[in-house]
Amino acid sequence: MPTDTFLTLDNLRLHLNDWGGSGQPILLAHGLASNAKFWNRVAPLLAESFRVAALDQRSHGLSDEARDGDYGFAAVCADVRGVCDGLHFAKPIIVGHSWGAAVALEVAARYPEAVGGVAMIDGGFAGMNRRLTWAEAEQRLAPPRLAGTPLAEFRERVRRGLDGDFSHEIFDIILGNFEVRADGTIAPHLALENHMKIMRAMWEQNPERLYPLAQCPALFLPCIPAEPHDEMDAQYLSFKREGAALAQALMPNARIEWLADSIHDVPLQRPGLVAEKIAAFAESL
Repeated sequence: MPTDTFLTLDNLRLHLNDWGGSGQPILLAHGLASNAKFWNRVAPLLAESFRVAALDQRSHGLSDEARDGDYGFAAVCADVRGVCDGLHFAKPIIVGHSWGAAVALEVAARYPEAVGGVAMIDGGFAGMNRRLTWAEAEQRLAPPRLAGTPLAEFRERVRRGLDGDFSHEIFDIILGNFEVRADGTIAPHLALENHMKIMRAMWEQNPERLYPLAQCPALFLPCIPAEPHDEMDAQYLSFKREGAALAQALMPNARIEWLADSIHDVPLQRPGLVAEKIAAFAESL
């Protein structure tokens, strides 16, 4: 099991699950409205060969809410850089999922001298503003309003949503995204206002600017869901294919490996495969 570690950066206390290990350091960054437990199935596999820690990003999991309300990439990337320094991670590999992949890309572009490599799982292609106006993104991608939902009701919702994939382990990971109140209801750690600030930063992110600046080796692991694809899946897959072509053209050190029959949250679905891909990438550096 990991060790709870807390680091304070500019009066912001950040939490990590420290999985130990030795060798090449790897920092794991979760996606939007997730938490460090998201990596619970992948991290122990990586820790067999590498030095591994998983970060609760600001206002997620057990980390503090940003008192200044700043959720732009400059602030979030400074968190990652500060955490790596605090852990004495020299030239770490930053592994990110979804929003975490966008963070990993930004870190590589902003601090090229400090990063050994980046691995981006179903993310890092940015360019959301090429296909959606902000008004459309704001409407389509706003999170469900779950504050005040009784815990038992939420558990049943998750059970129905996951169908045969439900387990106590998976529910514990998902519950890490919420505070359980004294009255037995839940509330997201990430407030709606802050969620949308992060979404706005992602919408504004410009891949054409970032890719040439990210000089370290990079691995993209985009996911292809099992067929049949609904309209949303098809649109998202088309967007990812466009992004992959752009990344390949502008990042000479990038390689792209598509994960077939894989859901967006592939680290939960296929942890062995994800760990294998990351380990092979790390060993190639």
